[in-house]
Amino acid sequence: MTGNNPTTDRSKLGSKRHILTDKDGIPLSTIITSANTHNDVTVAIDTIDSIVIKRSSSTTLSKQKHKQKQNLCLDKAYHSKEIEQEITNRGYISHIRHRRE
Repeated sequence: MTGNNPTTDRSKLGSKRHILTDKDGIPLSTIITSANTHNDVTVAIDTIDSIVIKRSSSTTLSKQKHKQKQNLCLDKAYHSKEIEQEITNRGYISHIRHRRE
């Protein structure tokens, strides 16, 4: 028995859910895309930029120092230099598994 045929299954309907949660699993941002599109760089950045709860701006002491960086863990499907650079530019420390791990 053979698997799915990539030439005939390409146009099937479906969706991908890109969900960003906090450490307790509470959703902070969700973007739904078509399953047959492949633009994970744009979608990852859009998901981060559309966070419902914004990062807190702390006291005046933090205004004098750089913003405190927060950790951001991503699935290995999002592993690319572009995404990692955009995450760093937004003040996060990225933790992305490599595709071959």
